[in-house]
Amino acid sequence: MESPLTLQLNAQKTEDGWAWCFKRNCSISPNQLATIFALLGLLSVAIGLAFYTLGATLILPYSFIEITALALAFAFTVKHASDYEKLEVGPLHLTFEYQNGFSKNKLQMNRALTRVEVLKTEGHLIKFSQGKESVLFGQHVHAHFREKLTRQILSKI
Repeated sequence: MESPLTLQLNAQKTEDGWAWCFKRNCSISPNQLATIFALLGLLSVAIGLAFYTLGATLILPYSFIEITALALAFAFTVKHASDYEKLEVGPLHLTFEYQNGFSKNKLQMNRALTRVEVLKTEGHLIKFSQGKESVLFGQHVHAHFREKLTRQILSKI
């Protein structure tokens, strides 16, 4: 019996061919994360204010520095929470769609002219190339499963 991780690599049948879609695995929603960061920020300010009233005036500025660091961490996490990559294999074309942060890109390659290889130097990412254009695929797949994913993709092409 295969583990649940390997079952997630299977392609989805579409009306024209096959599709693979991989996303980040986020165990907490952005709203829940915002609530946790807000509570941590309030706790930090409360501790800073308590020390400030006791005469330790330099604690409060460090509390605000800590809140700034929390806000930056939250912004980075939310920015990349919806990252994904998608590959659709159609009768004539390979269509790549991927989002990294706020940038969303889509690229289409001729199926017959596309070369597929696994890059040993790039963490075993799958490289699709056609002429001067190339796409790296498999960022959201564990490195141990990229070889199997490559075999699956090649069997559908």
